[in-house]
Amino acid sequence: MKRIVFFLTLIFIVTATGGCGRKNVTLNPGVANDLTILTLNDSVHNQTKDQEVELKRVITWMERDILKNMKRAGYNALLIKDMKDYKKTSSKLLIIDVDNFNAGNRAARTFVGFGAGASSLDLNYTLLDENGVELLGWKDGVGSSKGGTYCAQTLNRNTITRITTFLNN
Repeated sequence: MKRIVFFLTLIFIVTATGGCGRKNVTLNPGVANDLTILTLNDSVHNQTKDQEVELKRVITWMERDILKNMKRAGYNALLIKDMKDYKKTSSKLLIIDVDNFNAGNRAARTFVGFGAGASSLDLNYTLLDENGVELLGWKDGVGSSKGGTYCAQTLNRNTITRITTFLNN
């Protein structure tokens, strides 16, 4: 009985001290932290009405999540809905453009499992400096058997890590 209590206590301590924690990245002090974010999703074609509704839901969730996590990483982030709202020389601009979205099948995810009905989200990113010059551009995509918001969450973490690493160097 003492061994079981010892091992359970040991597992709890290892887990509680960061064994399952996520990696946090933060912007170095002195690095310009102003960032404006613009999400474009009008380039996705051949979507049904239901897929468009699901994409809007995922994008809305993604925008809230990236703002929250950008602020946690030390950014002064602002979300804009249209390029005309961006004022050059005020901050860097991150443009997130939806390249492809597959909502998957929610019923298959629920009842079948094992990756059935998986969602996928592919995004194009462009980071512009205060003068509109491209600093960084990349594509990223991910799939998830849990749904579109899980795809967005993973892509947001990847984005923050990539931008922060680039700006810290």
